[in-house]
Amino acid sequence: MEKKKTDAWGNSEVSVIIDEDKLVQNDKGVQKDILEALDQFNRDLTIYETSNFDTSKLTNVTNTIKEGSAYLKNNFELVKNYVDEIHSQYLGAVVNLDDLDISYFDNKWSASAKALVSYNSGMKYKNARVQDLSYKSIRSYSLQYDPENKKWLIDDLEDKEPFGPEETDWEHKQEMKIDDPPVMKWSRKSKGSKL
Repeated sequence: MEKKKTDAWGNSEVSVIIDEDKLVQNDKGVQKDILEALDQFNRDLTIYETSNFDTSKLTNVTNTIKEGSAYLKNNFELVKNYVDEIHSQYLGAVVNLDDLDISYFDNKWSASAKALVSYNSGMKYKNARVQDLSYKSIRSYSLQYDPENKKWLIDDLEDKEPFGPEETDWEHKQEMKIDDPPVMKWSRKSKGSKL
């Protein structure tokens, strides 16, 4: 019996175009890795803010972020003698899955995502009461995939103030809740601790 390759359109050659970006974007494992990268960064941020703005505490960022954050450490050095205490607590986030975008360009994987993040934070200046600096923010992230370490790194971010409960309008979202989130603290005396 002889087998002959034919196709429904009368041509023996068929090309199928596969949108690799779309396949990766819909891959639940990749989505999970990106969400974990966002959550790790949000947790690291509280440690960074309460460790003299030590960029080594940002464990999943590119050098672009570390270099861009160096000025915060310099600015803090100028005012830290007037600060008694800083505390920071990451309360959680809601990620808009419809804004999660993954692409491959110039031999590099990149992604962008948007989340509503929530922090409880404050600062106490010498001879003053604690100033409440708690906030909610719509944070837009740009990520790069690091093939050597096989993980997603935050490459850029932008915060903007939310206009009302924006996350209620998001059709597909993922909540990242934290049970009993730790309060990280820096004081002129202790130089960083967990409450």
